[in-house]
Amino acid sequence: MPPKIIIYGFSASVYFYTIKNMKAYYSNINNFKESTQGMKNLGFEERYASYLERISPERKEHLLSFKNEDDRLRSLAGSILLTDIVKELRDTLSASDHLSITNTASRSDASSIPGLSEKNIFDDCTKEYPGLFNITFPISIKCEDIGKPYIAEAPDLKFSISHSGSYAAVVTATSAECKSIGIDIQAKDRKNVLDIADRFYTRVENNIIQSAVSNLEKENLFYEIWSAKEAFIKCDGRGLSYGISNFNADITKNVITDLNGNVIATLKKQACPDGYACYVCYF
Repeated sequence: MPPKIIIYGFSASVYFYTIKNMKAYYSNINNFKESTQGMKNLGFEERYASYLERISPERKEHLLSFKNEDDRLRSLAGSILLTDIVKELRDTLSASDHLSITNTASRSDASSIPGLSEKNIFDDCTKEYPGLFNITFPISIKCEDIGKPYIAEAPDLKFSISHSGSYAAVVTATSAECKSIGIDIQAKDRKNVLDIADRFYTRVENNIIQSAVSNLEKENLFYEIWSAKEAFIKCDGRGLSYGISNFNADITKNVITDLNGNVIATLKKQACPDGYACYVCYF
């Protein structure tokens, strides 16, 4: 059986309307392991052949460069998750002219969408996702000069992939919703995290942590800030060269600011599996 994809809070409105409705998508690498339990005597490429054929040769070469199997599986899970999200979106759009107005109007969010109709849904979505139906599978992911990934056939489909612990996470948006987007998921598995905060976090971020009463609360805030900072770094696209201490992740206001307090990006905390923190950043 293929791995189960865990989706938190998915609804059609995630894609069709505003970015504030966005949710993250997660895939657990243990599902890949469970699906190949009877093939433990085989090498990685043989054991996971049916999954590897779903990703591009470039992505396969990239993940095989990792020595650790879990690192390979996290990369594999992220690539397949992105593929499944794109396919689901295309299937949804392709089927939109078969939607029942009655069924659509019964959605909990339908009453808040003026002029809802099959044609409006289809037209709005295809305008927001130019090039979506030009995408071929397996998806070929390219990188900009600064290293930020994109899909060549549909550059207006913004996406970001993250991995940590047992999970891969993916978020998507359109250029109509944002210029750039980043996601980061963090397993809460580090030691001495408050010492790390003292060394690398800004005064604003450490003040947020110190506002908590218990050490457990402080540690949870550490991970939330870390996830928010990593999400911004991915959103910006320049990686760690930006400098992790050169901006504030103000999770109390859901913004990224420069050290002078000027807002440069928006944060959105995501529902995620227990033991993890996950943030999306966009501008």
